[in-house]
Amino acid sequence: MRTGRLARSMSAVLVIVAAAWSAAQDARSASQPASAPSTAPAASIAERIEPFLEVICSSNDYREVMRAHARASAIDRMNVALHTTYMRRMLRMGLPRIAFYPAQILTRLGVADGTAWGVVGYHHGKRGQLADAFGATMRAVELTRDDPSILHNAGQLAAWYEEDPSLPRVSDSARRRLARMRSRLMANPIFARAHKEVAEGYRRRKQAAKGVADEIATVAEAIDSARARAMVVDRELRGLNARIDEGNDEVDKLWRELRSYYGPRTVRDANGNLIILPPRDPVRRRQLYDRIAEKEKEVDALRDEVRQVRREGEAVLAELAGYRKRLKRLQTRAKAEAPRDLRDFRWDPPAVDGVVTDEVDTMPLPPTTRTTVPVDPEAEAGKRLELAKLYLQNDMSDKAVSILTQILRDFAATRAGRQAKILLTALKPSP
Repeated sequence: MRTGRLARSMSAVLVIVAAAWSAAQDARSASQPASAPSTAPAASIAERIEPFLEVICSSNDYREVMRAHARASAIDRMNVALHTTYMRRMLRMGLPRIAFYPAQILTRLGVADGTAWGVVGYHHGKRGQLADAFGATMRAVELTRDDPSILHNAGQLAAWYEEDPSLPRVSDSARRRLARMRSRLMANPIFARAHKEVAEGYRRRKQAAKGVADEIATVAEAIDSARARAMVVDRELRGLNARIDEGNDEVDKLWRELRSYYGPRTVRDANGNLIILPPRDPVRRRQLYDRIAEKEKEVDALRDEVRQVRREGEAVLAELAGYRKRLKRLQTRAKAEAPRDLRDFRWDPPAVDGVVTDEVDTMPLPPTTRTTVPVDPEAEAGKRLELAKLYLQNDMSDKAVSILTQILRDFAATRAGRQAKILLTALKPSP
């Protein structure tokens, strides 16, 4: 029980000693004059990053290149030389999508690197974000005048901006850059060829769209005419059916009159015998028969007329359905031939030292020989020191001493090594 409390108090003392040492180092750095060098001068950072740059430039395994870039970024995330080298290496390996991250950092840092702006424009173009691609590519072509890929992409985007009927919205700065450089760019054959191809494609689509629009208007008029005729036929059918109903009602009425008043009658005499009497008015009875026959003939004629009109109506409806199907096909065709068709664009990644490497479809296979990615002493020693402090805080001083000893043996010249030395001295038992 007493031993545990003693170990915990010793761990707390060690952590306080380490914190005090770090604070003293920071205070000493702050007390130095402005002209004096800092504790981590730029030269030391450059020396620490140099081994990783060598791996990035020499390795043929993109995974090792990415690993070296990640470890070097842990030393200095905003190192221009590191991100520039990594970006160019990924472009030479046919991986411009991976080169987008360092290129984006370089553009955010305000570095005047035309290749970085070209990579950003290429990335946005491949994703269909043409307004963003336009701004980045105009900046790239302003900084880099001889990159064939950037000139090609810029020619496409300039034609898109000038010919697209949707009036694309781009930044004012990018629009002014194009206006300022247009005459010079049009004198370049690469830019002029890409501009001409896309511009002619837009004009062809406009003509095709106009032809489709005219055809759609013609079919729409035919649909309206067929619909009007169908309504006329419908009204005619309704009128004929109403006349048929009236004729049937009149026939029923005549039959009721004939049966009630002018048909044969039967009565019973005083003895209860059934006696059949002649019709009251035979002439009237004959007249009713004739009227019934005539009215039924008229109704039959109306029914024949209804069948003929219905056939005409079915023909009109079939014609209307055909026009509607044709209109739907034309609308689908018009949508397929929309002015903004990204399939007409061909995006090229920027060149490196005048060489354009096309983007690979699949990640390249690792080489048979591998390059060992170096380890940064400061970063590695710092991670081990944090682990040793964690052991101390949890009353595991034996493991902490082992790690501190390894730090002092392997990384004595680092800042973490000096802290490890202080902690080991404090952990030694008093005589």
